[in-house]
Amino acid sequence: MFKRAVGILIIGAALMLPLGAAASNYQYKGAKKVSPFLITKGLPHYTMIIKKRWDDPKLALTPKQKAELLKVRKATLGSITSLKPKIAKLRKKIVKAAMSGAAPESLSADVAKLAKLKAEATRTHLKCIYDTRQILTPSQLEYINSTMRRKRK
Repeated sequence: MFKRAVGILIIGAALMLPLGAAASNYQYKGAKKVSPFLITKGLPHYTMIIKKRWDDPKLALTPKQKAELLKVRKATLGSITSLKPKIAKLRKKIVKAAMSGAAPESLSADVAKLAKLKAEATRTHLKCIYDTRQILTPSQLEYINSTMRRKRK
């Protein structure tokens, strides 16, 4: 009985190996996402925060503000959307090479490219923050910032 159970487990494991290898190329829902930014904590993602509160009467965005914020969002997301796949691909290449035993010196150029891409994404994020702060009034900014503080608690 015990030998049969072990045999079934071994066969099951052998059948699952190819599935596991294929699945490792995909990112599962709930898997930790890798940030395209150099600064991963502390900077607000205003476009997402404002999107959730677009029609919030407490935020009270004017039609002019909405138009300006949409331009900022479009520019920001356009830039980040084009950078993210490049960052992910290069990161994956570096990780794979490092785990295969590549010498650090051989990865230097790719690491520099990755740093440059992440720096560009971070500059885009900083510009988004700056531009958004120029559009919102001090009271609107305080409201947005207070909602972020409440979430962190």
